[in-house]
Amino acid sequence: MRRQATLPVLLAVAACSAPPPTVEQRAQAEFRLLAPFLVDRVVGCRELRIELTSNFYGNVGRPAHDPQRHSLTRVQGDGFVETVWTNRSGAPEHAFVLAVGATQEIPDGSKTPPRTRFRVVNQLRIRVYEDRRPLTLAATASDIVLVQDGKSAPRDVSGFVIEDGAVRPQ
Repeated sequence: MRRQATLPVLLAVAACSAPPPTVEQRAQAEFRLLAPFLVDRVVGCRELRIELTSNFYGNVGRPAHDPQRHSLTRVQGDGFVETVWTNRSGAPEHAFVLAVGATQEIPDGSKTPPRTRFRVVNQLRIRVYEDRRPLTLAATASDIVLVQDGKSAPRDVSGFVIEDGAVRPQ
């Protein structure tokens, strides 16, 4: 008897669920999330956290790691892997540098495509979600943040966030 009662509920839930996105819809969603990073911009900060689903893995650079100056740890969580780079000295000359942008190949002799570059003095966290979740590409820079867009003068902001396809200077 219980089985018959739950069947209509399951059918109603299945009828309300949306069909999976098409390849074009997924590409549009990926571009919407990546677009704010496709700007010639430099962000300097003490701490940076980047969260992404695995489809954006190639769009996010990885910094150089000097074992004499930096520590590196990886944490396997429930549905994610987080890598943390820490500048043990805290000296700006040992900062981490990475870029987020398009993955297309750069032909010989051409300009580098616009991208957002980060210079992180203290700690960088990159969390890659491996489970099934909505597309994610977000960056949060905090603690003494300088932002320079193109050739403009750098400006101080209290924080800098790119989330859900939008830039939110704070």
